[in-house]
Amino acid sequence: MTTTLPIERLRNLQKNIATKTITEDFFERPLRRVAGADVAYSNSKAYAAIVITELPSFKVIEETVYVGRPPIPYIPGLLAFREGPLILKTLKNVRNRFQVLLINGHGIAHPLRCGLATYVGVLAGKPTVGVAGKLLIGRVLQQPKKPLEYTPIQFEGNVVGYCLKPRGRGKPIYVSPGHLVSLDGALDVAIASLGRYRMPEPLRLAHLAANQARRSDHRG
Repeated sequence: MTTTLPIERLRNLQKNIATKTITEDFFERPLRRVAGADVAYSNSKAYAAIVITELPSFKVIEETVYVGRPPIPYIPGLLAFREGPLILKTLKNVRNRFQVLLINGHGIAHPLRCGLATYVGVLAGKPTVGVAGKLLIGRVLQQPKKPLEYTPIQFEGNVVGYCLKPRGRGKPIYVSPGHLVSLDGALDVAIASLGRYRMPEPLRLAHLAANQARRSDHRG
């Protein structure tokens, strides 16, 4: 894209994608394989990683990395267009099946109801869930205090996700459906994917894989 970004056009595209979002469960149960996706950066390069794990052991079934250049700079609310194309390209190289893809970002808990997880889910036709460390929109009336306790994220009179307290002393995370997953389904997947750390294990492993690829590229 040129340096003058068609921001309004991108936002209109987000609105259009949001109309195609399905927030009902279209994934098999019980959960056996959950994948995580994350992106790391170094100068002008991006390293997108997808890791498929087997539940409940979190054994790694497959790790796939794609190295490319982010199509646009970081713009608040438009992360989908920076990281989405990279994750979609990574998905094309994934060989094994999984039931749900967790993405480091928001789903429908987004001003235009189309965060990174929704963008990827709709364009790939895959069940996705957004998990983020910070709240982008809406409010949480009461922060959960006990492990695995959760409270709704409310935005414009609707529940768009959940604030979930992980195990241990980690700060709450924010979970919302991306596509082909319901509100309760997103919460179920996130809880089932939590290990000892703040972020769900498939996401944590994808984060590690993306950063390992970045470091290896530097050493090479």
